[in-house]
Amino acid sequence: MPELPDIEMYLSAFRERVVGQPVQRIRVGSPFVVRSYQPKLGELEGKTVVGMRRLGKRVVFELSQAYFLVVHLMLAGRFVEQKPAAKLPPRVGLLALDFASATYVLTEASKKKRASVHALVGEEALAAHDAGGIDVLNCRLKTFAAALRHENHTLKRTLTDPRVLSGIGNAYSDEILHAAGLSPIKWTSRLSDAEIKHLFNMTRKVLKHWTKYLNAQRQGAFPNKVTAFRPEMAVHGKYKEPCPRCAAPVQRIVRGKREINYCAPCQTGGKLLADRALSRLLRGDWPKTLEAWDARMAVLKAGGTRKAVKKAAANKALANTLAVTPASAKRARTTRISAAKPTPLGRGRPPARPLLLLAHGAGAGSSSAWMQHWARLLSRVGEVVTFDYAYMQRGKGPPDRLDKLVLAHVAALQRARAQASAGGRRGAPKTVLVGKSMGGRVGCHVSLQVEVDALVCLGYPLVSSGKSKALRDEVLKALRTPVMFVQGTRDRMCPLPLLAEVRAAMAASSRLHVVETGDHSLLATKRWLKARQLSQPQLDEQTLAAVMEFVAATT
Repeated sequence: MPELPDIEMYLSAFRERVVGQPVQRIRVGSPFVVRSYQPKLGELEGKTVVGMRRLGKRVVFELSQAYFLVVHLMLAGRFVEQKPAAKLPPRVGLLALDFASATYVLTEASKKKRASVHALVGEEALAAHDAGGIDVLNCRLKTFAAALRHENHTLKRTLTDPRVLSGIGNAYSDEILHAAGLSPIKWTSRLSDAEIKHLFNMTRKVLKHWTKYLNAQRQGAFPNKVTAFRPEMAVHGKYKEPCPRCAAPVQRIVRGKREINYCAPCQTGGKLLADRALSRLLRGDWPKTLEAWDARMAVLKAGGTRKAVKKAAANKALANTLAVTPASAKRARTTRISAAKPTPLGRGRPPARPLLLLAHGAGAGSSSAWMQHWARLLSRVGEVVTFDYAYMQRGKGPPDRLDKLVLAHVAALQRARAQASAGGRRGAPKTVLVGKSMGGRVGCHVSLQVEVDALVCLGYPLVSSGKSKALRDEVLKALRTPVMFVQGTRDRMCPLPLLAEVRAAMAASSRLHVVETGDHSLLATKRWLKARQLSQPQLDEQTLAAVMEFVAATT
């Protein structure tokens, strides 16, 4: 969502271009964007722009005769400068403001249309849209301290509350807290006077810096590309990247579809906060410090055995933290189902464990060594269920047509969910469709018909193995479900540069885990493994850790 520095950048650009000019015409591309009924937008046509204002995170066009046009961009709303009388772009074009020199189009590249436009008359009507937060750039320390201490909340919530502070959102609150060296979950009631003063100074410094920087960066041009993720930022959107101050990896806390980013050494005294994703799976085994996390990852790379755990845990105080296998995972097992005789899932499983439906590839069924190996690994992530497509049960012939494969996959999913309910689980389980090669592709088609929580493709067959070399990207572009691709660099059926182009065109969120020198079955070359003193099982453990993190974040 565009915040104070971004809004100020828009205002500066509009002041240079439209102040003193009349609005020739207002064209509506999507009626829902207009949230007011009186006055009508047509009454604003012919009025002259006399000024530009910021109201929280809203852009306000101040027109002659005390008229106002208030635009709230929300998450995905943006302004685009085009030629005079330019056509509204299909699907994303919401509103066009026509001036003699140019047309300014309000766009929103999101299925959830949240941007809004209000036409108002008079200062009182405009004041009703003010959430009441103070402007940090134009207030005193005493006012800032009183606003922070009015209610007792976490610093992250307080900084982003429009009723407390005006114009600050998720991105710049991360940057402010990092600059101030304060934890995002610290309670405002526990702030000392010195900490409040420091936070006040850092808030002003960060907002002024970014406002000046963004205006200088556009170099007089209209800002057609506004984003909340910039490479120059210290921590926001930099999960796992090194902190510019101490070089420690940036951490995160997941809240719905948003993240809070922070640096543990700089902000929390080295304490690793629960990320609300992977920490929910690990529970009591979640590391409390970065050192414990590094030791845990070293154990995974070493093979994850109990012997390796004891060897890594030289400090007895970390022994419990470094346990690789949680108690719930010890009881995990793989369940195989078939059309003839379903096998019930184990009873009494914790409700937090998701259901993983694992589909095989075109050449080998669920009983193959590869499938059994990955079923055992994935059982540490959730309840794994495997099945065979009809052609594999017949034991001969090529794979069935895609429509038949999808029907069989949907039937297996329904059986697995029914068995999960019969097994005593409370509520519908979170469901992840995991598939090797063809199974992953069919799972993507299934997600367009049946709602699931996530997809994991172990070697997606993006390019056909036949002579046609057809590109199988239509289903990926139609996805709305989060998907993770696990691909080898030697996989001829999925060239990574080609996959990058497809991912850029996808509407759904996607992740990519690359297996160096891995083939279509994710098997690395012996030379590469030997050079790095790794074994294939150890490499699979690293892949499993990435899948586990993705599943935790999406379920």
